[in-house]
Amino acid sequence: MKANKSFILLPVLSLLLTGCSGATFDYKDHLKDYVFQMDYHQNFNILQLTDIHWSMNSSTHESKIYMDKVLKETDRHIKELQGNNAKIDLVELTGDMFMLSNAYHVSSFVEYFESKASEYGFIYTAIWGNHDRHGIYNPNWLGEQFKNAPHCYYYEPEDNLYGRSNFMINLVKGNEVKWQIANLDSGASFSETSISPFRDYDYIRKDQTDWWLKEHSLVGESVPGIAYYHIPQDENTTLYNNRASYKNKFFKLERFADNGNEAYASDFLDVAKEHNLKGAFMGHAHNDDWTVDWDGLVVGLGVKTGPELYYAHIDPNSTDPAMKEGLASVGINEKFDLIGATLVTITDNEDNILGKFDLEHLYYNERTSGDFVRWVKW
Repeated sequence: MKANKSFILLPVLSLLLTGCSGATFDYKDHLKDYVFQMDYHQNFNILQLTDIHWSMNSSTHESKIYMDKVLKETDRHIKELQGNNAKIDLVELTGDMFMLSNAYHVSSFVEYFESKASEYGFIYTAIWGNHDRHGIYNPNWLGEQFKNAPHCYYYEPEDNLYGRSNFMINLVKGNEVKWQIANLDSGASFSETSISPFRDYDYIRKDQTDWWLKEHSLVGESVPGIAYYHIPQDENTTLYNNRASYKNKFFKLERFADNGNEAYASDFLDVAKEHNLKGAFMGHAHNDDWTVDWDGLVVGLGVKTGPELYYAHIDPNSTDPAMKEGLASVGINEKFDLIGATLVTITDNEDNILGKFDLEHLYYNERTSGDFVRWVKW
């Protein structure tokens, strides 16, 4: 067991055995092995950071400075709204943490989040994105770095379930699970196993949907859930095309990456929506932070974190319809860049009415004349 974790990892013995045996097991027979637990409380804060892209083309030093500011501002914002004892509880790193990186970038990244987890008192997770597979390292080695990090929840056994980062975090009060947070690997833009090195953008497989259903059934249909993963699925395009029928907000400036190929179609959101999934949040599309309320299921892209690679430059004088629609939804009338973070705060009240959360997007731009900071609530 990771001794300095204050939360519970279930079950430790099985984790150790699967990590060293190399034997493949059937996920259906080991559902409890995929489950971590955290103490639940009202105003449980989940910070999503996505598409950070530490690489050989970026400055690790400057990236840390930017991340310091985002974490400090988030902590300040939470305390202002919820009191001095409130904090970031969980950080969801939803993929593309790296791109064309080496062991130094990975090690410094893990060391950074370990130090910040100690400073702010949070647990963090790591979900695979497509570019995390593009590195000068063995993917198995990368998984081991997160698995062995004391403040990181990460599970990657030798199983027959597609992907590398499929695990649950149950938020527990007493003996009762109040919420279930799912982490899923939505795949890569190339195959790790087939002869062909390239493929269209990937998707959540049917066996992952089945796994989610089985994990959710263990805690009960009444337990609300949130899912985090990297690549938007085909449902995102369907929702965007029918957005007039749903409440939507924020920016949609580039296409979703599912590409509409029926061979890569996912049924995850369609199925999970009928089993009390309340939120699904992803990354991948740097120019988007579009969010829609689909009959009670909030589906949203997180704000890209940090200035590495490309991102949208928002101009209030733009005549682009998507830009104008986005500006109207956030109420900002000056230029800014679409980078920052996304905050989910579970707001269930003391009357045990479950399934409520607030969603806020943080736009954080470093500026010589004083940083640009805006919080926009869904």
